[in-house]
Amino acid sequence: MKQNAIIVGAGVAGLACAIRLQKQGYDVTIFEAADTPGGKIKSYQWQDFRFDTGPSLLTLPHLVDEIFELCGKNPRDYFQFIQLPLVTKYFYSDGKIVDSYSDPIKFANEAHQKLQVNPNIVTSFLNTQKKTYQLLAPIFLENPIHIFSRLLRIKNIPALIKISNPVLLFSMNFVNSYIFKNNYLVRIFNRYGTYNGSNPYKMPSLFNIISHLEHNQGAYLPSQGMFAIVDALHKIAIEIGVKFNFNSYVDSILVANNTAYGVQSNGQKHQANVVVSNMDINFSYKKLLSSQKAPKIHLNTPQSSSALIFHWAIQTTTPILDVHNILFADNYKEEFGYLFDKKLLYFDPTIYLYISSKCVSNDAPAGSENWFVMINVPHITDQNLQIDIIEARTCIIAKINRFLKINIEANIIHENITTPQSLQNTTHSYLGSLYGGSSNTIISAFLRHPNYSAIKKMYFCGGTVHPGGGIPLCLLSAKITSNLIEEKYNF
Repeated sequence: MKQNAIIVGAGVAGLACAIRLQKQGYDVTIFEAADTPGGKIKSYQWQDFRFDTGPSLLTLPHLVDEIFELCGKNPRDYFQFIQLPLVTKYFYSDGKIVDSYSDPIKFANEAHQKLQVNPNIVTSFLNTQKKTYQLLAPIFLENPIHIFSRLLRIKNIPALIKISNPVLLFSMNFVNSYIFKNNYLVRIFNRYGTYNGSNPYKMPSLFNIISHLEHNQGAYLPSQGMFAIVDALHKIAIEIGVKFNFNSYVDSILVANNTAYGVQSNGQKHQANVVVSNMDINFSYKKLLSSQKAPKIHLNTPQSSSALIFHWAIQTTTPILDVHNILFADNYKEEFGYLFDKKLLYFDPTIYLYISSKCVSNDAPAGSENWFVMINVPHITDQNLQIDIIEARTCIIAKINRFLKINIEANIIHENITTPQSLQNTTHSYLGSLYGGSSNTIISAFLRHPNYSAIKKMYFCGGTVHPGGGIPLCLLSAKITSNLIEEKYNF
């Protein structure tokens, strides 16, 4: 008799896990509280403007392709993507502009021309990150690191020795400052700390490997925008038989004798041989497993930063901008002090500006652009229950006008706002945190909840459990989880 699996949540990890389990022979059903799949990866339309509302950059696209190849399908029949030769344009208050290229040699030459940094220092640094990633990723990103018998295998010894290198325990900023000795370039490489909502002045320099993904392997954009990834995964899931229950809020995960056996949704019980939660790990326990003992060591870790996002329909074009743009704060260290120590909105925030219509022409009418404008803000705490949106908006517009020498407010014809509160309400992100726990210590990776549970037949996937947040890590999370289930309950 065919066994069945229930997945709570249709985020990208939930979709990928569902497809993998279906191919293993399970009859899979996804319960999703929203009316569409995607989790944080959403899309919305206003007149002829389309906006991505979540992640805006794709790395390691082969992890997406792998899902379709598993189903015997050609990924290019479902979605297309392009590599961005220019990854990000960086703007500084003194008028300096640095273009960050996916070609490491080209980027090194840009750093030499604009910042007078020896290009060999940049290429050597990126080559070191490449080697470190290749050594560590198979062990720490592609496997369940909480199973120590696997972690301590003889073949893993070189990687374990590497991670014990004291230099990797120093902060990202300390190492970057020592190597580059250039405040402009240090800010560029420190920024990778924000890719998992952490503080580059505290997080270990080990996380410099993130720079390898963009500069050595490339940054990508689906030809129909980021939601195309979700759209494609949803389509292939339906084709292979995964069932979807949208607008179906799961009230609880059913547990008896320390074994999960289904879920209750909208007052009805649905039994399953295996249950996987793609919901934020904190809310998984607080809402779905409230009667079970929660693992405090994993749930009480400091949370990552949140975001304040403005979606603006702009009735003009800005040739000086590219797809991805950063307007840096002058005092980057002070900004992170406000975010993580004071838990307050910074008065000179670094601004991230994403314009998909620079590449996806249908995302905005001719002569117009769709702007995704984001600043990092603290997650919700007792002292900052509400972000002062008016104050932040005024600050952001003034900074954009000053840096780009334009009057952007006169060209905003539509606005939509995402706050930490709305992130928590709409995506069930605990405290509005974007990535679950932060990575500000060397042991942070081990404090993330594992993909399995002390409850039998209960598993987890998604950005708040191992190996972390972001599309690539969510896809790896789904792979780890489905592999653990296959190993345990192979029928």
